[in-house]
Amino acid sequence: MKLKSYLLPALMALLLHGAVFFVLADVWFEPEKAVVKVPRHVNAQIVDRKSITTSADRKRQADAQKRKADDAKRKKIAQEKRKKAAAEKKRKQEIARKKAAAEKKRKQEVARKKAEAEKKRKQEVARKKAEAEKKRKQEVARKQAEAKRQQELAAKQAAEKKAAEEKARQEAAEAERERQEQERLAAETQRREEAAQKARDAALAAALAEEEAQLAEEEGHQAALSYEAYVRDQISRYWRRSPNARNGMVVELSIHLLPSGEVDDAYVSKSSGDDRFDRDAVRAVLKAASFPELQSLDPVVFDRYYRKFTMIFRPEDLRY
Repeated sequence: MKLKSYLLPALMALLLHGAVFFVLADVWFEPEKAVVKVPRHVNAQIVDRKSITTSADRKRQADAQKRKADDAKRKKIAQEKRKKAAAEKKRKQEIARKKAAAEKKRKQEVARKKAEAEKKRKQEVARKKAEAEKKRKQEVARKQAEAKRQQELAAKQAAEKKAAEEKARQEAAEAERERQEQERLAAETQRREEAAQKARDAALAAALAEEEAQLAEEEGHQAALSYEAYVRDQISRYWRRSPNARNGMVVELSIHLLPSGEVDDAYVSKSSGDDRFDRDAVRAVLKAASFPELQSLDPVVFDRYYRKFTMIFRPEDLRY
């Protein structure tokens, strides 16, 4: 195809070169004209050189104009050919584009139809498969329902039989329960009577014990009070009121004794506001040191009243 496209331009160029050669050959091979000798005398005449044109010049001008026209014509022909070639190329490209587009559209349509057909086929397969599965499940469900009905019937018959047996057993058990309930009520009545009697005896014993405890408490309190003056006198022997002591001052001491009556500890539980007055009170207790007569008290009374007790010191008096 490339050879055919270059053939016409080559032929045109060859013809053009032939024409140029022909024109130039006429000029180059023109025979020389005979020389005419002019006499020595000169006939002067004013001539315009521009107006003098030889036949060769006219021919050359005509050839040049012809070549120019030929060139313009060739250019025009070449331009038209290029336009035609471009148009042809564009036409072929458009044809190829349309053909490719049509082919692409055809393939897309074929693919679409194929996909739709495949989709329909799959849907149909799925539908048939679903129907078959549905029928299978329905058949299984029917068989299961039938089996369940048979089982329920058998279970109902067994339950009725069991209910009859259970009813007979319950009637026998109910009779046995009534007998046992009568025995239980009789035993419960007896137990309540015994419990009531025990409660009455316990209440009486508790009342007696409480009365005895109150009496013992009162006796213990009286016994403790009988030693109060003894303890106060023992401590008063060692208490020396400081010069700073004045009416209205009060110090409260917490005193701990051992079972032997000895002082285990003594400290201020509530200050008077005067350190010296407080120290004098503590010193008096520590100097007393022991209360041996408290050993005569009952240990319970001692623990309650004298194991730990509070004593108040005032400048005008000494009190618990």
